[in-house]
Amino acid sequence: MTALIATGIDGLDKIFFGGVPEGSVMLVQGHAGAGKTTLGLQFLMEGIRQGETCLLISVAQTEREVRHMAESHDIDITQLHREFINPGEEDEPAQYAVATQEEDLDDILDRIHAAVKKVKPDRLVLDSLLEMNLLAQSDYDYRRDVVRLKRQLVDIGTTAMIIDHVGEQRDPRIEGLMHGAILLDSLTPQIGTTYRRLMIGKFRGHDFIEGWHDFDIAKGGLNIYARMVHNPRDLRHVGETIGTGIDELDVMLGGGLEEATVTLIAGQSGTGKSTLSSLFASSAAAKGKNAGLFLFEERPEIYRDRSRGLGIDLSGEEGGGRIVIEHFAPNEVSVGHFTQTILDRIEADDLDLVVVDSLSGFVSVLTERQHLIPQFQAFLQQLARKNLLVIFTMTQHGLLGEAAQTEIDVSFLADSVILLRHSPEGSEIRRTIAVVKKRHSDHERRIRNFVISPGQVTVEDIDEGEKRQIERRS
Repeated sequence: MTALIATGIDGLDKIFFGGVPEGSVMLVQGHAGAGKTTLGLQFLMEGIRQGETCLLISVAQTEREVRHMAESHDIDITQLHREFINPGEEDEPAQYAVATQEEDLDDILDRIHAAVKKVKPDRLVLDSLLEMNLLAQSDYDYRRDVVRLKRQLVDIGTTAMIIDHVGEQRDPRIEGLMHGAILLDSLTPQIGTTYRRLMIGKFRGHDFIEGWHDFDIAKGGLNIYARMVHNPRDLRHVGETIGTGIDELDVMLGGGLEEATVTLIAGQSGTGKSTLSSLFASSAAAKGKNAGLFLFEERPEIYRDRSRGLGIDLSGEEGGGRIVIEHFAPNEVSVGHFTQTILDRIEADDLDLVVVDSLSGFVSVLTERQHLIPQFQAFLQQLARKNLLVIFTMTQHGLLGEAAQTEIDVSFLADSVILLRHSPEGSEIRRTIAVVKKRHSDHERRIRNFVISPGQVTVEDIDEGEKRQIERRS
């Protein structure tokens, strides 16, 4: 069985189930600025860490350009064998100074083959095929030259990434010649950060996770977030019950919510979704459990102040490490980045409860929201199988008397559904709460008032609320 070698990027190794086959030749395709060269440098630096011989051949950029880009990621290319086949610079040795505009394709190919023969690298990155393609007299000559290069690398046993610049269309002619193909893509919306994604187009004789995977480029290189895949064979067992600390509300829930389950709290804006979520987090922390609150719409300082005003002081538990709060700007983070951040915090902080507040803020800025449900379903299933209680909120649209609607229906993903509503009562607007679904225990099926007042949160029968209003009026 062919050994697997690490690429230097954890997310990419996860996509390849451990790494790429040793001795494979991969095509890395993408448009300008997609991150191809950075990916290649990370691949080479992993080889340096493993004590391997690594060679960088650049036909596209000068040494100064590559060095500048590498330094921006704290990558030291002086540890690599390097061959730059491009216009030389005054401070470079003469053997590196080759004016490509005055050389024909044969000279460039000779330089490439000579460098490979001399170094016999364990790992190679060639950047890029574009120049060879432009200089080739015909498609036949171009494919022949690529085949010769691949054959040389295979004979030596080099594991290689060969970079190719492509526009909107991939190049099936060259892709078919390689063992594997990696495609980098990006989309920049009118507002927000660039959305980047990666796909494995093919890899002969080696399994990988299909489909698009999010990634971003930060200092240090590419961070790739492998797409989560639902595995129906994974089993989970319902765990301990976590309540809110409000007896009447816990009775409605049949005692509370169970670990290893998923709960949706849905309601119109201002009905108390965040308040209810913070009750569960505070109650869990008081019992010695760890809770993570991941916010999209409300800044952490406002969330803390509002909760404190309702008698839910999170600061003590947060200071003691029982509660962690992290905020995301919806238009600055991809699905993959968001989900991986939560998974990392679960491991780092040993979380027992996760709150996502709210999914609506995230959905509103997704470039491909139609693909959210399968991604989010796999994510929720993975969290639940870690024996976590997962709570996510969803804002419903609609004013008083109107049917409440959501951007997408995710209720089927939840084991429990808690519904919050604004209801008119005379000259006042009251909040109501109902448990409309609970798979793992019995629950009350009546609607009650959800009373949020300064210093406290309570639940009362609707009749009691009506009596209280009559008393106030009289």
